[in-house]
Amino acid sequence: MSEILFFATYPELAQFAHKVCDTDDVTIVNARMDEAVKQAWSAEKKGYQVIITRGFTSLMIRNSGIELPVVDVSVSGYDIVRAYYQAKKIGDKVGIIDTEDVIFGVDTFEEIIEDKIIKYTCSNDLDDISKGVKYLKDHGVEVVIAKVAMANEARKQDMKSVIITSGYDAVRRAICEAKRVNSVRKQEKRKAEQLKAILNFTYDGIIALDDTGKITAFNRVAEQLSGWKAENALGRFITEVIPKAHFHRLLKTKQPEIGEFLEIGSSKVVANGVPIMVDNRVEGIVSTFQQIDRLQKLESKVRRQLSERGLAAKYQFQDITGKSAALIQVISLAKEYSGVDSTILIYGQTGSGKEMFAHAVHNASKRRNEPFVAINCAALPESLLESELFGYVEGAFTGARKGGKAGMFEMAHGGTLFLDEVGEMSPMLQARLLRVIEQGEVMRLGDSSIVPVNVRLIAATHRDLRKMVENQEFREDLYYRLNVLSLKIPPLKYRDKDIISIAYQFLAEFCSRRGKPPGKFTPEAEKILLNYSWPGNIRELRNAMERLGMRPWKNEIGFMDVSKALLLDEEEDAFNLELSPESSSIQKNDMYSSILDKRISTVEKHVIQKVLQECEGKKAEAARRLGISRTTLWRKSQD
Repeated sequence: MSEILFFATYPELAQFAHKVCDTDDVTIVNARMDEAVKQAWSAEKKGYQVIITRGFTSLMIRNSGIELPVVDVSVSGYDIVRAYYQAKKIGDKVGIIDTEDVIFGVDTFEEIIEDKIIKYTCSNDLDDISKGVKYLKDHGVEVVIAKVAMANEARKQDMKSVIITSGYDAVRRAICEAKRVNSVRKQEKRKAEQLKAILNFTYDGIIALDDTGKITAFNRVAEQLSGWKAENALGRFITEVIPKAHFHRLLKTKQPEIGEFLEIGSSKVVANGVPIMVDNRVEGIVSTFQQIDRLQKLESKVRRQLSERGLAAKYQFQDITGKSAALIQVISLAKEYSGVDSTILIYGQTGSGKEMFAHAVHNASKRRNEPFVAINCAALPESLLESELFGYVEGAFTGARKGGKAGMFEMAHGGTLFLDEVGEMSPMLQARLLRVIEQGEVMRLGDSSIVPVNVRLIAATHRDLRKMVENQEFREDLYYRLNVLSLKIPPLKYRDKDIISIAYQFLAEFCSRRGKPPGKFTPEAEKILLNYSWPGNIRELRNAMERLGMRPWKNEIGFMDVSKALLLDEEEDAFNLELSPESSSIQKNDMYSSILDKRISTVEKHVIQKVLQECEGKKAEAARRLGISRTTLWRKSQD
């Protein structure tokens, strides 16, 4: 559909318009005066963007209050010349009635033709047209040259008339101008919509003032905070709408005001005011403001994004596998702890799942949607651990990152900070940690400013902190700050009901990676798993199942398969400790074989004795169940 509407006020004008343009670009309608105004009122609803017409019809449309731009088909000097010579054929004395822009050039034309033309400059109303025609008649004019409305009035007063028509070039120029106006208008509308979107869909409140302090822009956030509708606020002085506002002071000071606290309605905000300067003169003010409580939430989010680590807890309570009484009891207690905000101290052997419990407690707490930050206090040297925990500013030490770095406490703001192996922390860091817990604020290395933090602490250790306090290896005051709620994770050897199910879970995971079906433990293989002491707990069991997944077996996983999977990495460590770097490869192989054979023999003997007891000393039955010969059974039980 075309976006330009052309009102042709006489037939010849429509003919020119059809010649100039494609009807897909311009809609041409024969209408003038009141009829044109009537149609113009509905033009914008129909999608038209620009109107083209001429003469008094153009004036009437403009004066009607229609907002669409109107492009005039102009009257050139050549058009007046042509009308004049036509009029001279009808009568001797010629007069012209038109608006000032047309009448202005007639004086020059009179000098060229050496003839006097009676002129009347018409205003924009119909009564003046009638008056102008009468004026020409009273001055002896025989023929009136004018546009359509004036020419018609001349005929009503029994005068001859010639219409000043616009030529082909005038029509072409008008259509080109209308297309340009349409293009510019679209650009302006796009900019206006962009500005509207910026104003109304930003989280900031925005108010603009003119150079007298009256409101010229008032976005949705400003509406929500103040309780005023934009249409009611626009044009009012700022102090009428927001009595405690002082943005108008900038009109005199010409200086920006940043971070000012202000009350708008019932909300407390932080406001920024900036004067708009043009040629060193204040032409207006723009103020932006945000609610303080929203800024606090945003601060928490920004702190989270400062970290390059993932800050989300990975595990839920349902991820903790096991049905043993000891485990169910500790899970139940941990769930209770999740409902409060107190500090938790988790005890447990290495590999027993302390961090998994910390993750689960966080995900079940009211802080579940806030960051979860974990750090192992035993994994870093003192200086590095300090900078990781508390952060640093640029230049705090050699190698400090440009711009500084937020510490773990800042990144965990609003959420949970998990300090694993807290018993390994140095006395100096224990003192700094105690201060943060007591004051709820942290100071970065090399900085003098204080950053408030709201963090729930969960600490974990495999050491006896109470004994460490007695030996003056751990601060007593920090111990009591951490040990508000206590959680003791049972070692795997006390969770005999869970060992086999967890083993199958890990084995299925590793077999799946290798594309092999998980096997089934023989009863004797299960006994080895159940009777093993598991010094490395869940972590050791996982490692053993990963090694087992790489071993060749068919449907059943036997006694020897599990024995070797359990002992391999532990014996290798022992082997490495007992040999110096200078030992020969032959010595290493011999010693490795010796250690491994010795440990395997011990476990095998223990299992064989168990099976013999269950078989009431019947060696043939025991050998069958173990999958070995009676001779092998006798030999291994005697070693």
